[in-house]
Amino acid sequence: MIARFAQPLSLAALALLATSMLMPGCTQGNGGVGDGKPTHPQAAGNVLAMNRLPKPVRGVWVARFHYKTAEDVVRVIDQCARLGFNTVFWQVRGQGAVCYPSQIEPWAETYDFQSPGFDPLMLACDEAHRRGMRLEAWMNVMPGWKGPRAPAPPNQLWNAHPDWFLTDARGQRQPLGEFYVILNPALPEVRNHIVSVAQEIATRYPVDGIHFDYVRYAWDTEPQARNIYMRDPRTLDIYRRETGRGPDDDVAAWDAWRANQITRIVHETRLMLDRVRPQVALTGAVWRNPQLGYGSYLQNASAWLRSGLMDAIMPMAYTAKPQQFDSDIAMYRSAAPGKRVVPGIGAYLIKDAGAFRAEMASCANAGGDVAIYAYESVAPPGSAKDGPQREMRRAILGEFFGPRPRAQ
Repeated sequence: MIARFAQPLSLAALALLATSMLMPGCTQGNGGVGDGKPTHPQAAGNVLAMNRLPKPVRGVWVARFHYKTAEDVVRVIDQCARLGFNTVFWQVRGQGAVCYPSQIEPWAETYDFQSPGFDPLMLACDEAHRRGMRLEAWMNVMPGWKGPRAPAPPNQLWNAHPDWFLTDARGQRQPLGEFYVILNPALPEVRNHIVSVAQEIATRYPVDGIHFDYVRYAWDTEPQARNIYMRDPRTLDIYRRETGRGPDDDVAAWDAWRANQITRIVHETRLMLDRVRPQVALTGAVWRNPQLGYGSYLQNASAWLRSGLMDAIMPMAYTAKPQQFDSDIAMYRSAAPGKRVVPGIGAYLIKDAGAFRAEMASCANAGGDVAIYAYESVAPPGSAKDGPQREMRRAILGEFFGPRPRAQ
């Protein structure tokens, strides 16, 4: 098995791989952002990269809700360094809107869809690198919007490209509500758009990685969504042209094809990065174990890792039960032997010191790779009601990461 697919795969090759649950994509996307040349001095060469990823990865997820002002950015990055993390997964895209000045998507709702007067991503990169830390730009891939009302900006995807969203047989999009409505990855223009956002980040900023989240069919809250959606005429026509089948002719084949549409995004992103900045890592936050990930969300993460499309995956094995945590992580390690599996600990769920220590020890015993969800769960307690739990987690991080400067 080759380490990476340097050229787009044929449909025949794609079908063959699908039968073994190894499903890389078959079309190469056009990033569409300028000429691919870096616009930041450090973007041309990643001086922090160590074969793309350090050993071990000591990562933490910083969500878009964790920062707003320039002072927030500096404070959060400083605390991450003081806690001993060497990698920050810094969220820059949530739901079809971004936290940096983009030529492709509007500013995020966090900033009321307008510039805050500074560039949060550039500041975060500079602050992280000044402290010797890596920063990966965290993108929610499939979500196009979330909330009971449509977004205000006319150029937000919900308004500008209504045909890009999952659609049922009656031509109805997923209804707006309290969970994400997602894009249709079977459409080439959707895949190209997502790759373009990743390319814009990789070529304009000195990021050390692109980190994908929600790179799955995030239809969590809709009963029967798996049976209802992607029934629009265009998607069915693409499926029939590529396979000669209808969706009800072979349910397993229909699922495999839909899973491959997600994999195409991963594949096309890896091809783009190899072209414009090959030293940038591509990683992913993935469902807690591979069976559930594929069975519920058609996410084929272990195949991405085995094939070399991703440099590492971070399973979101969020549980306060160490045995369950170990079981979920072991499934990925078995599915992709010798590849980089960085366990994701849901610190926010764990109130007991023994459980948190046990999950950290499991990571330490396997080489030390770990990713903590999320920054807010280990941030300075302040006046928050869960302050004692956060202080407990901070102390245990210190046990495993070693001495650190006293936080100011």
